[in-house]
Amino acid sequence: MSDSQQVLVVLDVETTGLRPEEGHEIIEVAVQKIQDRQVIGEFVSLVATNRIIDAETEKVHGITNALLAVEGKPASEVFPKLIEFIGTAPIVGHNVGFDMAFINSHLKRLDLPILDNPLLDTIAQAKRLLLIPSYSLEKVAAYFKIPQPQAHRAKADVETTREVFWKLVERAKQQKA
Repeated sequence: MSDSQQVLVVLDVETTGLRPEEGHEIIEVAVQKIQDRQVIGEFVSLVATNRIIDAETEKVHGITNALLAVEGKPASEVFPKLIEFIGTAPIVGHNVGFDMAFINSHLKRLDLPILDNPLLDTIAQAKRLLLIPSYSLEKVAAYFKIPQPQAHRAKADVETTREVFWKLVERAKQQKA
């Protein structure tokens, strides 16, 4: 896992669907920069989309077309700021490959450089370190008794992922001892 002195970013996105190659898009992104187990910076944004969010997707995260129309920022504004905020820091996420596929899809469409930062996937680490029936963020957080105030919103999921990450770091250290 990782040394707590290193700067890391914890990332999560909410999307209109599951496949960027089918035109699904990011509608919310949240990133926390952490060092020495402290949050030292945060980037959170709703992202405007031309896609209509269907009722089923809306039920998952509660992000509505009306909310995006008022508070969503253009992708061309959000993603340059996002890559600047992340920089070269390793990226922590729960099933982080999913998030990165969407982010890099957006970056390509905007003709921006893709992110190839080192990735630390909490779902992969949980599967290596824990024996539980499900490795969803909710189930891993529940295993560690981590509160989940508003699951499936990017900022809340980042906060949960951050706490899961530290619990997994502690578990890995215990198993090595």
